[in-house]
Amino acid sequence: LMEKYGADGVRFGMLLSSPAGNDLLFDESLCEQGRNFSNKLWNAFRLVRGWEVDDNLPQPLHTETAVKWIRERMTEVLKGVQTNVERYRISEALMDIYKLVWDDFCSCFLEVVKPGYQQPIDGKTYREIIDIFEVLMQILHPFMPFITEELWHTMRERGEKESIMMTKMPEVETEADQKVLDDFAAARKVIEQVR
Repeated sequence: LMEKYGADGVRFGMLLSSPAGNDLLFDESLCEQGRNFSNKLWNAFRLVRGWEVDDNLPQPLHTETAVKWIRERMTEVLKGVQTNVERYRISEALMDIYKLVWDDFCSCFLEVVKPGYQQPIDGKTYREIIDIFEVLMQILHPFMPFITEELWHTMRERGEKESIMMTKMPEVETEADQKVLDDFAAARKVIEQVR
């Protein structure tokens, strides 16, 4: 299975098929889903890394709003993940992180903030995207250690002895701003219906 889907893909599949208190209902397609998720992470990073950065450009309002939204969404999800991990609901915690990364970060957030075709992105937004990406890798690391370590090292200059494993897991001390989440969800729904 590891030769076919990679170690992280197999871990992903095993953890998703292990709901707390239930029998293990292993399904090989979950390993494939894990491999596809690894590919999605790598491709999202390649997309961001490929953007030209212009520090002289101001941050657009829609980008500033999207950054606020994804941070609040991360706060909301991380709070749930902490609760699930404390209750040994590992598969539920992983599924919440998966949806955050795939649906919210990759499919929505990056689409909102990406610059126009062959246009540069402003420096402030680019640095915020990298910061957010790093936090997502820290949250995901216990579940998919290999790709998160590789991406974390690729995002910034790091020493040989530095490891994402030694970083502190992000903690949430406040509640997510529900108004920001609701406003963005309403705008997202309108856009989806127009499409």
